[in-house]
Amino acid sequence: MSLMGVVIAQNNAGSAVPELTVLKQDSGVNLSRMNMTLYSAATDWGIDAFGVGEAVKFTVPKPGWKLMQVRVAGWNGYNDTTKIIPSANDFLIEIRDKNLNLLYRMSDTQNAYFTFTAPVLRAIDIPALPLTGDFYVIFYDRGAMVVGMEQQNGTGNSYFYDSLTGDLIPASFKDANSKSTKVNWIIRAVGE
Repeated sequence: MSLMGVVIAQNNAGSAVPELTVLKQDSGVNLSRMNMTLYSAATDWGIDAFGVGEAVKFTVPKPGWKLMQVRVAGWNGYNDTTKIIPSANDFLIEIRDKNLNLLYRMSDTQNAYFTFTAPVLRAIDIPALPLTGDFYVIFYDRGAMVVGMEQQNGTGNSYFYDSLTGDLIPASFKDANSKSTKVNWIIRAVGE
């Protein structure tokens, strides 16, 4: 799948602007070459998808690091031929610590970020959030959109998070032969 996306260039040489660090838990392959498909929790969780999020575990790269942005590969299904924008529905982002305690929550309409003719890696700014150790970024698509899922090179750091039970469930899928494959959500954490 070829992705069209928002270009994010960072060259702060000679600038007083701090360099942002992008944390990835996918293979790191260029998105245009990645074996990626699109997924919505509504596909497997039905009505319960409202409370199930795609979760990625990260570790802060240095003491004093602050999360400032979440990047999500996603799409709301906009069709450029008909020019019909999908009905507005909310997604939800949560940041949780290593013990899954809630640190930050925000919601917004998927159309404000993901109305493009193809999937994009979209940056969503959040207030600077100081973090330590491991933390989770959880994106609840709520059936309003689809999220990028890398189908190979599973790192073991992608999960489903069930907000009703508080359970983290490894993100893996079985094929027709019952072979289980770990996947990576294309969700990134950005900070300084």
